[in-house]
Amino acid sequence: MFLPKSISLAKAPPIKIQGIKTKLTPFIAASIAWDGDGRWIEPFMGSCAVAMNIAPERALLADTNEHLIRFYQQVQSGLITAPRVQAFLEDEGAKLLARGESHFYEVRARFNAEGNPLDLVFLNRSCFNGIMRFNSKGGFNVPFCRKPERFRQALITKICNQIALI
Repeated sequence: MFLPKSISLAKAPPIKIQGIKTKLTPFIAASIAWDGDGRWIEPFMGSCAVAMNIAPERALLADTNEHLIRFYQQVQSGLITAPRVQAFLEDEGAKLLARGESHFYEVRARFNAEGNPLDLVFLNRSCFNGIMRFNSKGGFNVPFCRKPERFRQALITKICNQIALI
């Protein structure tokens, strides 16, 4: 049985999605028979909570959500870093506080046109219930959460710490 370094308090990923497995990660780790050799394969990585906590030496992670894949590829390549996310969220959070939901919908339209992974983080943390949903044309279509003060320093620090962990 493979038991990675202590995951009794599982680390949460920076992207929140429905069905997130963060709280189940200790159970999953205790339930698998794997000695750590070979490659960890996850065909449906979702938020990446399980792989992030199992932390295998080698892994193949896949998902049908191209936006999640792009986000984690840019974290892996170093294009997305904690300091870059901090600066982005501080800037966009200030605009959200000043302009409210109109800014949220502006970022959503920009994301749907360009697919910027940083916009995905902003939308994921400022949309209704942190839901990640796309319409039949592939556009992010979750409404605003009605909390323009969403990006206080504590949340930005939390997200940046989650990015730094991975």
